[in-house]
Amino acid sequence: MSKHLSTSEGQVQGVCKLCGHKKLEVIDHTAKCTGCGALLYYPYPDDSSLEVDTEKESVEDIQKSWFGYYKMASKLNHENFSHMFLFTIPEPEEFFQKNLKILDYGGGGGQFAFVVRSMLPMADVHIVDINDHALIDQYSTLNKQIKWKDFEKDETLFDYIFLNDVFEHVNDPEAVLKNLSVKLAPGGRMFIDTPKQFWLYPVLRRVNRKLYSKLLKGTVSRAHLQIWTRKSFEHIVEEAGLKLEKYEELSEFTLKPHIYLQNMGIRSPLILWLGNQFYKNAKLLAKNKIQALIVKK
Repeated sequence: MSKHLSTSEGQVQGVCKLCGHKKLEVIDHTAKCTGCGALLYYPYPDDSSLEVDTEKESVEDIQKSWFGYYKMASKLNHENFSHMFLFTIPEPEEFFQKNLKILDYGGGGGQFAFVVRSMLPMADVHIVDINDHALIDQYSTLNKQIKWKDFEKDETLFDYIFLNDVFEHVNDPEAVLKNLSVKLAPGGRMFIDTPKQFWLYPVLRRVNRKLYSKLLKGTVSRAHLQIWTRKSFEHIVEEAGLKLEKYEELSEFTLKPHIYLQNMGIRSPLILWLGNQFYKNAKLLAKNKIQALIVKK
């Protein structure tokens, strides 16, 4: 059975790829599940369309792209990565001399290893990414890279697996969790940090359809395939045969506000000003991220 039977706007008979509910609400390029509440890029892309094609983009261009991203995001990344790490390992001094095996899944350019090794210098930080060329030279010495094509057969077991801003990018989140769960060492834990919907989504949808479309443009795309709710997140963890050990909702951003507003296509001076004010006060106004620690049952 096809998972999408219509792309016309409004309610359609389609299947939520996360929970299996058979009614979706389509707006623009998104579908909101009326069961679990997840906001999905729609129609769903094929897995093959998400693969990296190095014939279209040179290795040099890929490296330049990641280096440019870190120029914009490295400061906030460092703060966010430190919080993620301490959420997962709140007392790093207890493991300071231990050779923990840590996996940065979907680790991109490799900055996370810098944070890990600053607190756990004896740890082995492995990295895998769908794009093998994303790991930049400046961070490569801190990482032990596993090539994407070799990852499934690699027999390394990890004490901790981190998915830092990754879970929104994967086309089949349940399969990813199942595949990663077999990579956990006994007593191992998996950390996930991923975007969630908050009050701004339903409010804009109700009061300003045009601005809501801009919000969707900036937050849901072929690169960001799902924006979670707590219900949808807990469902997918349960379906993967895992359980939540720790859960938190928080305010977290990777880039400065003008970049988000630019990606939404916002040009109005008033809306730009309001967007900047919202960003400055986001810790009080918006819990836009989920952080969770997951273990085997």
